Amino acid sequence: MADEPQNMVFVMLRDIRAKQDEHSAHFAQIEARLGDVEKQLDDYKKIVRYSLGQSSETQLRQAQQESRIDELFDKLEKLLSNKTPV
Repeated sequence: MADEPQNMVFVMLRDIRAKQDEHSAHFAQIEARLGDVEKQLDDYKKIVRYSLGQSSETQLRQAQQESRIDELFDKLEKLLSNKTPV
C-alpha cells in the first residue's frame, strides 16, 4: 500500500509530461504557420510599397510631360503669331 500513492504520482507526472509534449509540438506548428503569415505580410508590404511608388512616379512623369507639352504649345503659338501673312 505504501507504493500505491507514489505510483499514482508517477502516473500523473507521466500524463502531464505527455500533455506538455503534445503542447510543445502544437506550439511548434503554430510558430511555423505564424512565420509563414509574417512572410506573406512582408511580401504584401513590399508589393504595396512598390505599387504606390510606381503610381507616384507615374503621376510625377505625367505632370512633367503635361508641363512640357504646355511649354511646346506656347512656343508654337508664339512662332505662329510672329509670322506675317504673305
